Amino acid sequence: MGWECDNCGSVSTTPPCDECGHEHGEYTGFVWVCTECGKQSTRNNPPCVRCGNMGLEKRKPDYQDVETEAAGVGWLTVAKPFAPVIAVMLLVAALFVTGVIPFPLGDQQPTVSNAPGNATTANGIDLAAVEADVQMQVNDFRAEQGEGTLEQDETVTAMATFANQARVAEDYDGGQVRGQLGDFSPSCQPSGYFFGSIEETTGSRITDYDSADALADSVADSLLSDGQSRQTVIDANTTYAVDVHVAPDGRIYVAHLFC
Repeated sequence: MGWECDNCGSVSTTPPCDECGHEHGEYTGFVWVCTECGKQSTRNNPPCVRCGNMGLEKRKPDYQDVETEAAGVGWLTVAKPFAPVIAVMLLVAALFVTGVIPFPLGDQQPTVSNAPGNATTANGIDLAAVEADVQMQVNDFRAEQGEGTLEQDETVTAMATFANQARVAEDYDGGQVRGQLGDFSPSCQPSGYFFGSIEETTGSRITDYDSADALADSVADSLLSDGQSRQTVIDANTTYAVDVHVAPDGRIYVAHLFC
């Protein structure tokens, strides 16, 4: 993406022109914009990862929209050794956003096919064992607070897996997202936390861990060390689901959903 000067034709990153100082020109290049929700992407790779719409249009970039989305990341809190920022608490309304379903799902739940990276084992670590350990630590913490055990739920677990893998598919090449979170029909109204580890930060890669116990401790600490997410754990009533996914470059993605 560049900016072309109307006066001399030189290409710079932003006005004024690096060559002549002229202020007027236009940006070159384009983006692909979802016709339903307006999400911009540099690749023509439907469906839209935000709403599942199959229609993408080639347009000039809307920099105001890009700046708005970038600003939304700034308030996210860096967690401890696991270092997950890019953390977003999903309110109930955000989990059940309405939109046009790209094609009939019938009785099938939304899925992410061929999600980049690994959902089962990475660096010799069993990710299912990590999830089970985190679930146990969450319930141990609740017991210390005088709260009851949070049970697992098939639909909420599927929602956590879908949401986590959809984020990985958005950040890396590969993976086909089918449907959206609003297509699920849970028996409760979940609240969620999503974490993605930061590059070049201690604990950000799967290679920083040598066992399932170590990774589970880091994931649980990231959730329970923050005041807001810790309160969500305490306030939950019935259900908890956690999904851990390792991206192709070793970054760690985690989704927590509570009812």
